[in-house]
Amino acid sequence: MNGEPTTPSCESRFPAVAASIAAARHWVRDCVEGFGEPLRRHGMIQTAELLVSELITNAIRHGAGPPLIRLTWNGRLLRIAVSDDSDLRPRIRATKNTEPGGFGMQLLERLAQRWGVSARHPGKTVWAELSLDA
Repeated sequence: MNGEPTTPSCESRFPAVAASIAAARHWVRDCVEGFGEPLRRHGMIQTAELLVSELITNAIRHGAGPPLIRLTWNGRLLRIAVSDDSDLRPRIRATKNTEPGGFGMQLLERLAQRWGVSARHPGKTVWAELSLDA
């Protein structure tokens, strides 16, 4: 070790099947609870579960390959990152209340402190940050 503090993180790859959505929510809860008391007190676990659920759903429906989820906690920000092998970038779209889906990116826009998309080879990573300060 070099004496530098480590940033707590969790990472897991899930099969690109619908059953992975519930499995990812449970995994997120376990991971975030392991990061400690501030996240439990702040209620960030439920928001993280919701955003991961939406992001992995998008990765399974519109992406390619098995999604990779990585959570990182720096003491103030929880960073959620979901990667897949598709170059297709997500977009926020206008959705009617009568449609069965299409609200995931709208939720991300409203609940995350900030979010974005990073290119990787192959594919992309969609990330979001939740802050204790929000």
